[in-house]
Amino acid sequence: MRPLLFTFLAALAAYGDAGVIIPSNKPEPDARILSLGEMDVDVLIDNQAARVRVRQIFQSHVPGILEGKYVFALPSRAVVSDFAVWDDVVRIPGVILERRRAEEIYENLRWQAIDPGLLQMGERDADEARRGAVFSARIVPIPGFGSKRVEMEYHETIPVEDLQSFFAVPLRPEAYRVQRAGRLGIRFELRSRHPVKDFQNAGALYALKITERTPNRVRAAFEGQNVNLSEDFAVRWALDGVKEHLEILTHRKENEPGFFEASLLTLPVSATARPRTVVALFDTSLSMQWEKLEGSYRALEALLRSLKPQDRFSLILFNTEVNAVESAPVAAAPDAVEKALDAVRATRLRGGTNLQAALDAALRQASGSDAYLVMFGDGGSTEGLVQNGKLAAWYSAKWNQAPAAQRPHTYLFGIGDDANLPLLKMLARQGGIMEWVRSTEPIDFKLKAFLGKIGRRPIEGLSLRAEPAANFDMIYPLEETTFPGSIGAWVGQYKRPGAATFQAASQTTRVNLPAVSAESEQLPRSWAKARVDALLEKIERDGEDQASVDEIIALARKYKFVTPYTSFLAAPRALLRPRLIRPGDPVLRVRTDESVVSVVAMFPFGLVKPLRYLRDEDTWQTRFLAPADMADGTYTVRLILRDKLGRVSRESKTFVIASKPPVVRVKLDKPQYGRGETVRVTVSASATTRTITARMQGAPAAYLRWNPEMKSNTGAIVVPAHLPAGRYRMTVNAEDFAHNIGTGEVALEVLP
Repeated sequence: MRPLLFTFLAALAAYGDAGVIIPSNKPEPDARILSLGEMDVDVLIDNQAARVRVRQIFQSHVPGILEGKYVFALPSRAVVSDFAVWDDVVRIPGVILERRRAEEIYENLRWQAIDPGLLQMGERDADEARRGAVFSARIVPIPGFGSKRVEMEYHETIPVEDLQSFFAVPLRPEAYRVQRAGRLGIRFELRSRHPVKDFQNAGALYALKITERTPNRVRAAFEGQNVNLSEDFAVRWALDGVKEHLEILTHRKENEPGFFEASLLTLPVSATARPRTVVALFDTSLSMQWEKLEGSYRALEALLRSLKPQDRFSLILFNTEVNAVESAPVAAAPDAVEKALDAVRATRLRGGTNLQAALDAALRQASGSDAYLVMFGDGGSTEGLVQNGKLAAWYSAKWNQAPAAQRPHTYLFGIGDDANLPLLKMLARQGGIMEWVRSTEPIDFKLKAFLGKIGRRPIEGLSLRAEPAANFDMIYPLEETTFPGSIGAWVGQYKRPGAATFQAASQTTRVNLPAVSAESEQLPRSWAKARVDALLEKIERDGEDQASVDEIIALARKYKFVTPYTSFLAAPRALLRPRLIRPGDPVLRVRTDESVVSVVAMFPFGLVKPLRYLRDEDTWQTRFLAPADMADGTYTVRLILRDKLGRVSRESKTFVIASKPPVVRVKLDKPQYGRGETVRVTVSASATTRTITARMQGAPAAYLRWNPEMKSNTGAIVVPAHLPAGRYRMTVNAEDFAHNIGTGEVALEVLP
């Protein structure tokens, strides 16, 4: 697992381990140089919707400035929804930008010693980001003998399996086993409309103190000093007294589309045990080292030892080559199981991964409605077909060649932070399911649920029907497959308020869709993520197209979350437009993210003014009077921003009082011109100049542009053909950003 901790590296260091603080001059962690001073984790789970806020303070114990980098993995259902860094006591919130643009701004700011932070999916590019669940962030500067505070928030949907749930926050590093927090605080709250039973800590390290326990609410906390983060924080619970009911949540802003979520918690059913045929695929390529190999072997062993005497199985090991332990499935006798496990233990990791050949071999052995192709690995492919869309299309065609009654169920258990989740999801569409665990995530709950589905049947034909159909757009399922005892859920948009009917399975619910509703404010982002996931799958299947990329960027910016094509950039924002003003009545305009509910400006001459939000322009604005006697120079205005959760951030910005007009110097290429001849004009002006315009009697005005080769502003005017011979003057006006206007003139002669 790439845990949710921060890794600090030198700017040119190689890929580092996640969650471990590495000094710039050391190949491994050294708390004497750089340490995690404080960490706070705030968890709120409201009816399976989790919001996790993380605050960390890092301390440098050496002189010199460092750049920080951390890498972490989140569940496939999670979405990063907030990011901020602190410059001393000033909170700098992140804004969503197109990925390449955010990287450009970050690189520009880091060399100016301005405090930026950059959070994105993956570490290199959008192509890498689409294929995994790894996030990375970069922070600069970390001052010598100073500290740096970083905040992040993510949202996650918690699944239900057989009326049980499991939740974990990644804290444990992957490669380095020792990581210490000087102080660790965890605050946890669980709310549930269904009664909760058997709530318990899933680990031993973080001894939660229960402060409230009722059937519908659990509150707990942990506080520790010098805590070694040797395991993830994890809890589990079960739901009690469940009755099947289709529930509808809504959210709608005025004059915008509404959003809904329909969820159906189903009841478990007993199933008759039937003989099963299991063809297990086990990845033995070099990419499966360390934690991934241990988790994969543990999962395979649990699968084989769960088989009954009436079951049959075979095992196929694969890397660059494919090796079947048996040429056909054999009875699941104890000696056959031990032989298969011995074969795994005797195998060394080597080579790349020919996933196509492995799947082909498995399909030849797996046949029948009770046959299961079960793969353990990271879903990487380096031999044969390697492109996700082509490999998934090949497998679908190959799987469909068999008669419907002979097609096996495709069950995929992905392991590792870099698991190829898009490919695994597409492969599982062939009558199966996909589960995934991070490299160091506790595996027990997910593995038990995964193995428990082998031999069971999902709820057939489970879908949502919404009426009137014309009022609903782009409805997406949040779960690919729903088994009894779990939740089927869908998100979508509605166009107009009014009566509506929703139906899933045997449950029908009638609701009145509201015109305005501030409840369930996570729904717009949940829908947008589902839409983005659909577009990303289209890109994996058909290749990248600009329309899909543009829509992903637009959705991410509007609903504020990270995608492979967008990043969070936390940097002081350019707030004054323009920054150069004259004494008088200028306008202060501020653009913020949608969570900000108030902005107050504190001016250097004692004025304090709240800004007004202009909805049509998505901008906060106020006018202020700059006293006429203010001397030319640079001044600071302080801004206090408050968001809907009550969090306050502060920013300090400068503006320049400029009352003097630009100094203008004009040159012509020669003093005399014939009628119809081009006059080439060169103008130098003050650096604050915004526009330069040249005018001559009888000719259209010319707008001069900066010429980098000549290091001046240049333009041209054609002498009118009808202009009488004689002497004329060309006038050049230069206007600066403060709207001061300077003038220059030059004489020229028009020849007969």
